[in-house]
Amino acid sequence: MKILKPTTDTQTIKLIPRNYSQSTTVQLRDDQTNVTTVYTPTVTQENDYQVYSGVFNLEEGHYYDLLVQNDYDVYSQNSDYWNLSTNTWNDINFKVDTNIVDKIFCTDQDIDQSEQEEYSVNKDVYKSDLTYDKEYIIYE
Repeated sequence: MKILKPTTDTQTIKLIPRNYSQSTTVQLRDDQTNVTTVYTPTVTQENDYQVYSGVFNLEEGHYYDLLVQNDYDVYSQNSDYWNLSTNTWNDINFKVDTNIVDKIFCTDQDIDQSEQEEYSVNKDVYKSDLTYDKEYIIYE
């Protein structure tokens, strides 16, 4: 699962795709509203990762399905995929390949599990009162 923020700044998503393609669109389907938004991010390659950079309009606390759509109707893109396929060039299913890749959760909280910073549904909702000692009496 990827974590993104509800911001208008550029964010990046790193994936290791089945097929590398520079002509890619990213679709984010909101699980709560079932609305799909299509983005055309900047696509680069870092080592084995394909990096998608763009501005994604997300709502706090929502889950999204991340769909990556490769367009094979671009000359010289993914020739290995073309050579191994039994489809013809005119097949509609061959030209567009959409895969549900991952889930995205949108939150404004800082999450770093290596530093034991985890997401909390109750963050800033409950306040602790530490002015009392923690003694209590149990009646039997």
